[in-house]
Amino acid sequence: MEQEKKKDQVVKLKRKANLSRHVHFMIGKRFRIYSGFLHFFTLVGATITAILTFANYDTFLPIFESLIDDIYKLIVGTFASMVFVLTITEEFLKLGERATQHENVGKQLTTFVRNAAQIENLEIINEDDITRLTMQYTMISEAAPSIHPKYFIKAKKDLHKRIEISKILERNPFANVFFLKILMSYKQTSNITVLESKERTEKSEKQ
Repeated sequence: MEQEKKKDQVVKLKRKANLSRHVHFMIGKRFRIYSGFLHFFTLVGATITAILTFANYDTFLPIFESLIDDIYKLIVGTFASMVFVLTITEEFLKLGERATQHENVGKQLTTFVRNAAQIENLEIINEDDITRLTMQYTMISEAAPSIHPKYFIKAKKDLHKRIEISKILERNPFANVFFLKILMSYKQTSNITVLESKERTEKSEKQ
């Protein structure tokens, strides 16, 4: 009985760590994409500004016949301002650094989940094992960047979706993954609609 309680504690810690790991990797991937787009537009903007700066307005007269020097200088100044804003935004948001932080925490939690799985499979789990796991998870959580609760909700839905898809693929390895993702999303939306309808009905009955 005592061993079952200890195993339950390990399983709970492993589940929490698995969810947190999924959240951190999800946010890290999102920040990495945002950082890539921002860096790309900054680079393109800087290149265009450099080309326009070293060229004269009359170079573009065959294409834009009504172009004059004042308008050309205004265009160059606008592009330069946009590049400046993008550069400041990139430096201020530090999306690349934030992505790395979340990815590192995700890797730490991956190692934690593996360790927890090994302890879970032991025939005899000691109290020291539980204490060590709890302390390790606490230390990782305290050092991790803060996360808005909405990301945990989204990650939990996504994790359940992946688990359901994995179960289906085990039974049917040749199933279409893209179709399964659409099906799982539809099921989640349907469940939410049913729950909301049920809540409204209960409220109306109370009134």
